[in-house]
Amino acid sequence: MNISMLRVVALFFLLVLQSAAFAADITGTGSMIPGPLIKVWAEAYSVHSPTSAIKYKGTNPVDGIKSLLSKEADFSSIDMPLNISDLKKNGLMQFPIALGMIIPLVNLPNIYTGQLKLDAKTLGDIFLGKIKRWNDPAITELNPTLHLPDADIVVVHRASPAGVITVIGDYLARTHPEWKSIKGDGMAGSWPATSIEVQTTRENLETIEKTQFSIGYGPVNLAVKRGLTYVQLKNKAGNFVSPSDINVTAAAMSAKWDESNGFDVNLNDQSGASSWPLTMTSFVLVRKASEQSDRTKEILKYIKYCIRNGGLTAVQNEYTPLPDYVSTLVRASLDSKINGKEM
Repeated sequence: MNISMLRVVALFFLLVLQSAAFAADITGTGSMIPGPLIKVWAEAYSVHSPTSAIKYKGTNPVDGIKSLLSKEADFSSIDMPLNISDLKKNGLMQFPIALGMIIPLVNLPNIYTGQLKLDAKTLGDIFLGKIKRWNDPAITELNPTLHLPDADIVVVHRASPAGVITVIGDYLARTHPEWKSIKGDGMAGSWPATSIEVQTTRENLETIEKTQFSIGYGPVNLAVKRGLTYVQLKNKAGNFVSPSDINVTAAAMSAKWDESNGFDVNLNDQSGASSWPLTMTSFVLVRKASEQSDRTKEILKYIKYCIRNGGLTAVQNEYTPLPDYVSTLVRASLDSKINGKEM
Protein backbone atom coordinates (compact mmCIF):
# COMPACT_ATOMS: atom_id res chain seq x y z
CA MET A 1 0.00 0.00 0.00
CA ASN A 2 1.53 3.34 -1.01
CA ILE A 3 1.75 6.45 1.16
CA SER A 4 -1.15 8.22 -0.59
CA MET A 5 -3.44 5.26 0.03
CA LEU A 6 -2.38 5.09 3.70
CA ARG A 7 -3.26 8.76 4.09
CA VAL A 8 -6.71 8.20 2.57
CA VAL A 9 -7.37 5.23 4.88
CA ALA A 10 -6.15 7.16 7.92
CA LEU A 11 -8.34 10.14 7.02
CA PHE A 12 -11.34 7.84 6.58
CA PHE A 13 -10.96 6.29 10.03
CA LEU A 14 -10.36 9.71 11.58
CA LEU A 15 -13.64 10.98 10.11
CA VAL A 16 -15.46 7.86 11.32
CA LEU A 17 -14.14 8.32 14.84
CA GLN A 18 -15.06 12.03 14.85
CA SER A 19 -18.56 11.23 13.62
CA ALA A 20 -19.06 8.57 16.28
CA ALA A 21 -17.95 10.90 19.06
CA PHE A 22 -20.08 13.72 17.63
CA ALA A 23 -23.18 11.56 17.32
CA ALA A 24 -23.22 10.52 20.94
CA ASP A 25 -23.28 13.99 22.39
CA ILE A 26 -26.24 16.04 21.10
CA THR A 27 -28.69 16.41 23.97
CA GLY A 28 -31.70 18.58 24.62
CA THR A 29 -34.03 19.22 27.52
CA GLY A 30 -36.79 21.60 28.56
CA SER A 31 -40.54 21.66 28.11
CA MET A 32 -42.40 18.36 28.17
CA ILE A 33 -45.03 19.61 25.70
CA PRO A 34 -42.98 19.29 22.48
CA GLY A 35 -40.96 16.36 23.84
CA PRO A 36 -42.81 13.58 21.96
CA LEU A 37 -42.52 15.47 18.67
CA ILE A 38 -38.83 16.28 19.15
CA LYS A 39 -38.14 12.57 19.76
CA VAL A 40 -40.12 11.38 16.73
CA TRP A 41 -38.39 13.96 14.56
CA ALA A 42 -35.00 12.87 15.95
CA GLU A 43 -35.68 9.29 14.85
CA ALA A 44 -36.55 10.46 11.34
CA TYR A 45 -33.48 12.72 11.22
CA SER A 46 -31.20 9.84 12.21
CA VAL A 47 -32.23 8.11 8.96
CA HIS A 48 -31.58 11.29 6.99
CA SER A 49 -28.28 11.90 8.80
CA PRO A 50 -26.97 8.54 10.14
CA THR A 51 -24.07 10.14 12.02
CA SER A 52 -26.46 12.16 14.20
CA ALA A 53 -27.90 10.95 17.48
CA ILE A 54 -30.17 13.56 19.05
CA LYS A 55 -31.54 12.81 22.52
CA TYR A 56 -34.22 14.76 24.38
CA LYS A 57 -35.46 14.61 27.97
CA GLY A 58 -38.51 16.63 28.97
CA THR A 59 -38.31 18.40 32.34
CA ASN A 60 -39.56 21.99 32.34
CA PRO A 61 -38.62 25.17 30.46
CA VAL A 62 -36.85 26.84 33.40
CA ASP A 63 -34.56 23.88 34.09
CA GLY A 64 -34.05 23.46 30.35
CA ILE A 65 -32.68 26.98 30.02
CA LYS A 66 -30.44 26.45 33.05
CA SER A 67 -29.03 23.26 31.51
CA LEU A 68 -28.40 25.04 28.23
CA LEU A 69 -26.63 28.00 29.84
CA SER A 70 -24.51 25.71 32.03
CA LYS A 71 -23.61 23.70 28.89
CA GLU A 72 -25.10 20.51 30.31
CA ALA A 73 -27.37 20.44 27.24
CA ASP A 74 -26.86 21.45 23.62
CA PHE A 75 -30.36 22.82 23.14
CA SER A 76 -33.54 23.37 25.11
CA SER A 77 -37.21 23.97 24.37
CA ILE A 78 -39.63 26.50 25.80
CA ASP A 79 -43.36 27.27 25.49
CA MET A 80 -43.18 31.05 25.97
CA PRO A 81 -40.65 33.01 23.89
CA LEU A 82 -37.72 34.93 25.32
CA ASN A 83 -37.46 38.57 24.33
CA ILE A 84 -34.57 39.83 22.25
CA SER A 85 -32.83 41.40 25.27
CA ASP A 86 -32.72 38.10 27.15
CA LEU A 87 -31.56 36.27 24.03
CA LYS A 88 -28.69 38.70 23.50
CA LYS A 89 -27.75 38.80 27.17
CA ASN A 90 -27.46 35.02 27.33
CA GLY A 91 -25.98 34.50 23.85
CA LEU A 92 -28.92 32.44 22.59
CA MET A 93 -30.77 31.89 19.33
CA GLN A 94 -34.50 31.08 19.31
CA PHE A 95 -36.50 29.28 16.62
CA PRO A 96 -40.18 28.31 16.51
CA ILE A 97 -40.68 24.66 15.51
CA ALA A 98 -44.40 23.89 15.86
CA LEU A 99 -47.69 25.19 17.20
CA GLY A 100 -49.80 23.72 19.96
CA MET A 101 -52.75 24.41 22.21
CA ILE A 102 -53.44 24.52 25.90
CA ILE A 103 -57.05 23.51 26.50
CA PRO A 104 -59.33 23.77 29.53
CA LEU A 105 -60.53 20.29 30.49
CA VAL A 106 -63.55 19.19 32.53
CA ASN A 107 -64.91 15.98 34.00
CA LEU A 108 -68.68 16.45 34.20
CA PRO A 109 -71.46 13.87 33.89
CA ASN A 110 -73.35 13.99 30.57
CA ILE A 111 -71.19 16.83 29.25
CA TYR A 112 -69.32 15.88 26.11
CA THR A 113 -66.27 17.37 24.48
CA GLY A 114 -66.82 20.86 23.11
CA GLN A 115 -70.27 21.30 24.69
CA LEU A 116 -69.37 23.50 27.65
CA LYS A 117 -68.58 27.14 26.81
CA LEU A 118 -66.47 29.48 28.92
CA ASP A 119 -64.99 32.94 28.52
CA ALA A 120 -61.79 34.27 30.06
CA LYS A 121 -63.46 35.97 33.01
CA THR A 122 -65.47 32.90 33.96
CA LEU A 123 -62.47 30.61 33.60
CA GLY A 124 -60.31 32.94 35.67
CA ASP A 125 -63.00 33.33 38.35
CA ILE A 126 -63.21 29.52 38.63
CA PHE A 127 -59.45 29.24 39.10
CA LEU A 128 -59.46 32.09 41.63
CA GLY A 129 -62.25 30.42 43.63
CA LYS A 130 -64.78 33.20 42.99
CA ILE A 131 -67.06 30.74 41.19
CA LYS A 132 -67.41 27.69 43.39
CA ARG A 133 -70.24 25.58 41.93
CA TRP A 134 -70.99 24.26 38.47
CA ASN A 135 -74.49 25.71 38.35
CA ASP A 136 -73.28 29.23 39.17
CA PRO A 137 -75.22 31.83 37.11
CA ALA A 138 -72.03 32.98 35.36
CA ILE A 139 -71.60 29.49 33.87
CA THR A 140 -75.26 28.76 33.19
CA GLU A 141 -75.65 32.09 31.39
CA LEU A 142 -73.00 30.96 28.89
CA ASN A 143 -74.58 27.48 28.63
CA PRO A 144 -78.38 27.87 28.77
CA THR A 145 -79.09 24.53 27.09
CA LEU A 146 -76.85 22.40 29.33
CA HIS A 147 -77.93 20.75 32.57
CA LEU A 148 -75.03 21.63 34.87
CA PRO A 149 -74.70 19.81 38.20
CA ASP A 150 -75.28 21.43 41.58
CA ALA A 151 -71.82 20.41 42.76
CA ASP A 152 -68.59 21.96 44.02
CA ILE A 153 -65.98 22.70 41.38
CA VAL A 154 -62.68 20.85 41.92
CA VAL A 155 -59.79 22.74 40.33
CA VAL A 156 -56.80 20.60 39.30
CA HIS A 157 -53.60 22.56 38.74
CA ARG A 158 -49.90 22.03 38.46
CA ALA A 159 -47.50 23.42 41.04
CA SER A 160 -46.01 26.62 39.66
CA PRO A 161 -43.24 28.70 41.28
CA ALA A 162 -43.81 32.43 41.65
CA GLY A 163 -42.48 34.48 38.77
CA VAL A 164 -42.68 31.69 36.19
CA ILE A 165 -44.75 32.68 33.14
CA THR A 166 -47.07 29.97 31.85
CA VAL A 167 -49.16 29.88 28.69
CA ILE A 168 -52.49 29.85 30.52
CA GLY A 169 -51.27 32.31 33.18
CA ASP A 170 -50.18 34.75 30.50
CA TYR A 171 -53.52 34.34 28.71
CA LEU A 172 -55.50 35.11 31.85
CA ALA A 173 -53.21 38.02 32.71
CA ARG A 174 -54.12 39.50 29.32
CA THR A 175 -57.85 38.82 29.45
CA HIS A 176 -59.06 38.64 33.07
CA PRO A 177 -59.55 41.95 34.92
CA GLU A 178 -57.88 40.86 38.17
CA TRP A 179 -55.63 37.94 37.32
CA LYS A 180 -52.38 39.84 36.80
CA SER A 181 -52.68 41.73 40.09
CA ILE A 182 -53.31 38.46 41.98
CA LYS A 183 -51.17 35.87 40.18
CA GLY A 184 -48.98 37.83 37.78
CA ASP A 185 -48.31 36.09 34.46
CA GLY A 186 -48.32 32.60 35.91
CA MET A 187 -50.28 30.16 38.06
CA ALA A 188 -48.60 30.60 41.44
CA GLY A 189 -50.26 31.69 44.68
CA SER A 190 -53.41 30.53 46.47
CA TRP A 191 -56.04 28.23 44.95
CA PRO A 192 -59.60 27.31 46.00
CA ALA A 193 -59.95 25.08 49.05
CA THR A 194 -61.31 22.22 46.93
CA SER A 195 -58.38 22.34 44.48
CA ILE A 196 -55.88 19.54 43.90
CA GLU A 197 -52.23 20.39 43.23
CA VAL A 198 -50.11 18.04 41.13
CA GLN A 199 -46.47 18.07 40.05
CA THR A 200 -46.40 16.83 36.45
CA THR A 201 -48.43 17.11 33.26
CA ARG A 202 -49.16 13.39 33.34
CA GLU A 203 -50.38 13.53 36.94
CA ASN A 204 -52.44 16.59 36.03
CA LEU A 205 -54.32 14.77 33.26
CA GLU A 206 -54.71 11.57 35.28
CA THR A 207 -56.25 13.52 38.16
CA ILE A 208 -58.77 15.28 35.91
CA GLU A 209 -59.66 11.94 34.33
CA LYS A 210 -60.49 10.28 37.66
CA THR A 211 -62.00 13.25 39.54
CA GLN A 212 -65.65 13.97 38.83
CA PHE A 213 -66.70 17.65 38.79
CA SER A 214 -63.10 18.71 38.13
CA ILE A 215 -61.68 21.33 35.80
CA GLY A 216 -58.07 21.74 34.76
CA TYR A 217 -55.93 22.34 31.72
CA GLY A 218 -53.32 20.63 29.61
CA PRO A 219 -51.63 20.39 26.21
CA VAL A 220 -53.95 19.18 23.48
CA ASN A 221 -51.64 16.41 22.22
CA LEU A 222 -51.69 14.59 25.56
CA ALA A 223 -55.30 15.40 26.48
CA VAL A 224 -56.71 14.09 23.19
CA LYS A 225 -54.88 10.78 23.58
CA ARG A 226 -56.66 10.30 26.91
CA GLY A 227 -60.05 11.21 25.49
CA LEU A 228 -60.55 14.05 27.97
CA THR A 229 -63.38 16.55 27.57
CA TYR A 230 -62.35 20.02 26.44
CA VAL A 231 -64.41 23.23 26.48
CA GLN A 232 -65.01 25.93 23.90
CA LEU A 233 -63.51 29.33 24.66
CA LYS A 234 -64.66 32.78 23.67
CA ASN A 235 -61.91 34.43 21.64
CA LYS A 236 -60.88 38.05 21.17
CA ALA A 237 -63.35 38.46 18.29
CA GLY A 238 -66.20 37.39 20.59
CA ASN A 239 -66.71 33.95 19.03
CA PHE A 240 -66.81 30.62 20.83
CA VAL A 241 -64.24 28.36 19.19
CA SER A 242 -62.89 24.84 19.64
CA PRO A 243 -59.23 23.83 19.66
CA SER A 244 -58.35 22.72 16.13
CA ASP A 245 -55.44 22.93 13.69
CA ILE A 246 -57.38 25.47 11.62
CA ASN A 247 -58.05 27.73 14.60
CA VAL A 248 -54.47 27.47 15.86
CA THR A 249 -53.14 28.32 12.40
CA ALA A 250 -55.52 31.29 12.32
CA ALA A 251 -53.92 32.60 15.52
CA ALA A 252 -50.44 32.18 14.05
CA MET A 253 -51.46 33.94 10.84
CA SER A 254 -52.74 36.90 12.84
CA ALA A 255 -49.33 37.46 14.47
CA LYS A 256 -46.31 39.34 13.15
CA TRP A 257 -43.25 37.09 12.86
CA ASP A 258 -39.88 38.81 12.64
CA GLU A 259 -36.37 37.34 12.83
CA SER A 260 -34.94 40.67 14.00
CA ASN A 261 -36.64 40.31 17.40
CA GLY A 262 -35.71 36.65 17.77
CA PHE A 263 -39.14 35.42 16.61
CA ASP A 264 -40.55 36.68 19.90
CA VAL A 265 -44.21 35.96 19.12
CA ASN A 266 -46.86 35.28 21.75
CA LEU A 267 -49.97 33.68 20.23
CA ASN A 268 -52.23 34.08 23.27
CA ASP A 269 -55.46 36.02 22.60
CA GLN A 270 -54.66 36.80 18.98
CA SER A 271 -57.19 38.58 16.80
CA GLY A 272 -59.05 36.70 14.07
CA ALA A 273 -62.58 35.37 13.84
CA SER A 274 -61.58 31.75 14.41
CA SER A 275 -58.34 32.07 16.42
CA TRP A 276 -57.99 29.68 19.36
CA PRO A 277 -57.18 32.02 22.28
CA LEU A 278 -54.79 29.64 24.09
CA THR A 279 -52.43 28.98 21.20
CA MET A 280 -48.76 28.41 21.97
CA THR A 281 -45.55 28.03 20.02
CA SER A 282 -42.84 25.54 20.88
CA PHE A 283 -39.40 27.12 20.51
CA VAL A 284 -35.93 25.62 20.46
CA LEU A 285 -33.09 27.56 22.07
CA VAL A 286 -29.47 27.11 20.95
CA ARG A 287 -26.32 28.81 22.18
CA LYS A 288 -25.16 31.45 19.71
CA ALA A 289 -21.48 30.72 20.22
CA SER A 290 -20.11 27.32 21.02
CA GLU A 291 -16.70 25.78 21.55
CA GLN A 292 -18.03 22.95 19.40
CA SER A 293 -19.71 24.85 16.60
CA ASP A 294 -20.12 21.71 14.49
CA ARG A 295 -22.58 20.38 17.05
CA THR A 296 -24.47 23.66 17.06
CA LYS A 297 -24.70 23.61 13.28
CA GLU A 298 -25.94 20.03 13.37
CA ILE A 299 -28.75 21.08 15.73
CA LEU A 300 -29.69 23.88 13.34
CA LYS A 301 -29.71 21.42 10.44
CA TYR A 302 -31.93 19.12 12.48
CA ILE A 303 -34.39 21.96 13.19
CA LYS A 304 -34.43 22.96 9.52
CA TYR A 305 -35.03 19.38 8.40
CA CYS A 306 -37.89 18.95 10.87
CA ILE A 307 -39.63 22.18 9.94
CA ARG A 308 -39.32 21.40 6.25
CA ASN A 309 -40.20 17.69 6.34
CA GLY A 310 -41.96 17.04 9.64
CA GLY A 311 -45.37 18.64 9.04
CA LEU A 312 -47.28 15.37 8.60
CA THR A 313 -45.57 13.84 11.63
CA ALA A 314 -46.57 16.89 13.66
CA VAL A 315 -50.23 16.50 12.68
CA GLN A 316 -50.15 12.76 13.43
CA ASN A 317 -48.92 13.56 16.95
CA GLU A 318 -51.55 16.28 17.61
CA TYR A 319 -49.27 19.25 16.93
CA THR A 320 -49.82 21.93 14.28
CA PRO A 321 -47.07 22.74 11.74
CA LEU A 322 -45.91 26.31 11.31
CA PRO A 323 -47.77 28.17 8.54
CA ASP A 324 -45.87 28.12 5.26
CA TYR A 325 -44.79 31.75 5.37
CA VAL A 326 -43.48 31.35 8.95
CA SER A 327 -41.68 28.15 8.00
CA THR A 328 -40.03 29.97 5.09
CA LEU A 329 -38.82 32.79 7.38
CA VAL A 330 -37.42 30.37 9.96
CA ARG A 331 -35.66 28.18 7.40
CA ALA A 332 -34.04 31.25 5.82
CA SER A 333 -32.80 32.31 9.26
CA LEU A 334 -31.45 28.82 9.93
CA ASP A 335 -29.67 28.79 6.56
CA SER A 336 -27.84 32.02 7.43
CA LYS A 337 -26.67 30.54 10.74
CA ILE A 338 -25.69 27.19 9.21
CA ASN A 339 -23.65 28.98 6.56
CA GLY A 340 -21.60 30.75 9.20
CA LYS A 341 -23.37 34.06 9.67
CA GLU A 342 -24.22 35.29 13.18
CA MET A 343 -23.07 32.09 14.91
